[in-house]
Amino acid sequence: MSKIYKVAIIGGGFSGLICAEKLSAILGGDNVLLFEKNDRVGKKILATGNGRGNISNVNLSVDNYHSISGASVGYAIEKYGNKSIIGYFNGLGVDCSVEDKKIYPSSFQANSILDMLRLRLEYLKTDVKVGYKVESVLSNGKHYVVKANGESFLASKVIFACGGKAGKQYGTDGTSYAVLQKLGHTVTPLYPSLVQVKTDTTKIKGLKGLKSQVVASLIVDGKAVKSFAGDVLFTNYGVSGNAIFYLSAYIPQNKKSKISLSFLPDKTEDDICEFLKFKFKNIHYLGVEDALTGVINKLIGRAIVKTCENVRANDNGARIIASAVKNFTLDVVGTLSFDYAQVTKGGIPFNEIDSKSMQSKKSKGVYVVGEMLDVDGDCGGYNLQWAYSSAMVACDGVLEYENR
Repeated sequence: MSKIYKVAIIGGGFSGLICAEKLSAILGGDNVLLFEKNDRVGKKILATGNGRGNISNVNLSVDNYHSISGASVGYAIEKYGNKSIIGYFNGLGVDCSVEDKKIYPSSFQANSILDMLRLRLEYLKTDVKVGYKVESVLSNGKHYVVKANGESFLASKVIFACGGKAGKQYGTDGTSYAVLQKLGHTVTPLYPSLVQVKTDTTKIKGLKGLKSQVVASLIVDGKAVKSFAGDVLFTNYGVSGNAIFYLSAYIPQNKKSKISLSFLPDKTEDDICEFLKFKFKNIHYLGVEDALTGVINKLIGRAIVKTCENVRANDNGARIIASAVKNFTLDVVGTLSFDYAQVTKGGIPFNEIDSKSMQSKKSKGVYVVGEMLDVDGDCGGYNLQWAYSSAMVACDGVLEYENR
C-alpha cells in the first residue's frame, strides 16, 4: 500500500475511461489507477445507440436534461459540448458522422469508441484493475484509502464514475451510492428512465408485437408536456419503441399521466375524415369495424374503432374515428424496472458538488461524474454527452487541485 496514486477512478465506463485517458496523458499513466468491477472495461458502451455508439446530438441544449433536485448542467455542456466530443474522439483516431441529428463514430460501431480508448490507456500505461469491486473510500487525513477485493490503495484524489442503477447486467446496480453516502453525500430517490412504459392494456389487447409510426405525446394532469415522432411497439404490459423511450424521461412521479398516440403522422385529421367519408359512401359492404382497414394495420385499426362507442358508418362516424386515430390515449401506470432501463433518473444532488469542477462539497479531493449525479438526458446521445462533459470538467478540477 506504499504507492500513492495522484488519482483513483472508480468505474471503467464511458466517463471513467475518459477521465483515465485525459489524466494519464497529463499526470502519467503510472499515477492514475482505474478500478472496474467487471472482467473488462466499457461493457455498457457497447450497448449504446443499439450497438452503434450514439455519443452526442447536433441539437444539444440544457433543455435536453432533467433533474429531481435541480441540476445545473449549463457550464459543463457549454464548455465541453458536441464539437468538443467530436474533436476529442478525432484526436483518438475516431471519425464521426451524423445521422438524423445523432452523432456516431463513422463506423457506426460502438466498439470503435471502446477500442480506441482501451488502446490509448494501454499506450499511456494507465494502471487498470479489472474485476475489482470498490468496497469503501475513506480519508486517513492525508490521502484516501480505497479498499477493493480485500486490498487497500492510496490516492490523493478520487473520481466516482460508477454509473447509476440502470442495466445491472453491465455492472451498474446502484450499490456504489453507498460508498459516497459514507463520505457524507445523500441520494435522491432513483427511478428508471429511457425505458418501456406500462399502461392500462384494455384498449390494446391483441396488439402485442405490432409496431407503427406515430407522434407520441405525454399528457400530465390534462396538459401536453412533450411529443416525439417515432415508432411505438405494443406489448403485453403497455408500449415500447423509440418514441416511448423518449417520452419516458418526462414521466413524473405521483401524477396522473397519459400517452396519446397520433397515427398517420403525414396526414391531418381532416385528411383521414374525408377519406373515411369516401369509404363509407362508396364501399357499402364495409362494416364499421373495418373502417381503418387499408389505412393502417388492420388490428390496430379495429382497436381504435372499438374505442369509438356506438359509432356508425356515416359522416359523423368518420369524424369520430378520425379523431381517435389522431388521439389514441393510454393511461400510464408505471414503467419497467431498472433491469430494462438505459438510464437512471436521480442520484447525488447537484447542491452537494461544485458544478464547475464536479468536486464534492462534502469531501475535498472527491469528484462525482456522469450518471451517478442527479442528471438524466433525453434519448439520442445526450447521456453519453453528459458523461463526457462532466468527466472533462472533473479532470479540469483534479488538475487545478493538483497544481495548487
